[in-house]
Amino acid sequence: MIPSFTIDEKVRAYIRKSGKDFRLCTSPEGPVLLPLGTAEPKPSDLKILIGSNVLYVSKLQAKYIKKIEWPMIERFLNQES
Repeated sequence: MIPSFTIDEKVRAYIRKSGKDFRLCTSPEGPVLLPLGTAEPKPSDLKILIGSNVLYVSKLQAKYIKKIEWPMIERFLNQES
């Protein structure tokens, strides 16, 4: 499956700078990007290489996502604080 969504450059830069792999997950507030360890990838996830890191996206979610945006990271950062 070829993803039909885009990934905001700010999100790409954050993932590269963090040095971590991430997974796009669902939450009550909407989609959230979580580092692995907080969320684990599934074998069916799409794997998108961003620098030397991987972004995992559920095949089911990939159908509905148009853009992976900064607010998806902010939801995670707000959960941490």
